[in-house]
Amino acid sequence: MKESFLHGMTTPAMSQSTRDLIDVLTPYVTFEDVPANTQLPFSVEGVNQCYILLSGLVKAGRSTDDFVISSITTPNILGITNRIPNESGLYIETVTEARIATLPTTRANEIIAQNNAWELLAGHMTVIASNLYKKSVLISAPTTYDVMKFQLIALMQEPADLRESHSAAKYILERTRLSRSTVMKMLSQLKLGGYIEMEDGVLKAVHRLPEKY
Repeated sequence: MKESFLHGMTTPAMSQSTRDLIDVLTPYVTFEDVPANTQLPFSVEGVNQCYILLSGLVKAGRSTDDFVISSITTPNILGITNRIPNESGLYIETVTEARIATLPTTRANEIIAQNNAWELLAGHMTVIASNLYKKSVLISAPTTYDVMKFQLIALMQEPADLRESHSAAKYILERTRLSRSTVMKMLSQLKLGGYIEMEDGVLKAVHRLPEKY
């Protein structure tokens, strides 16, 4: 995969519709400062939950294997539809303290109906679908090295707080099915070749990566 393609695919799409939809929902909810490392499930006792994220670093994961699906940009809205199965085991987790409001998904949809905000919801869901497509394309990259390149570029695009608190190896292992030995070997060789800079396992810079490994 060409590096220009990787950069485009690792940049999350953002939408004014999302911000406007948050403005519609905000008068009906109470925001709280949720501590770092707090998991919030998408389903609580069979009731789907909608999360409105104003600020902070947040990631989405799967409880069955602690696989990290994606980092979540803020502001954002997750769980706005009832399409997430109760048994999915999906959750969001705060990486830093985050300002979040929670309400049942059914209540969120009632508010949207009351305010005739369906067009905003459609715009928001279009961006969600676009970002999910980008993730699926890159996670299913044709070679192990392509997967590594994607993760390295994605890590460099993360906020500094996340980059400095996670080793490159940990970040990649949480988000891929690559073996630890493969990840460590590739990181070591890319560092030796001057393609990346790391200090104590933390990624500091990514230079022009070679096309092939």
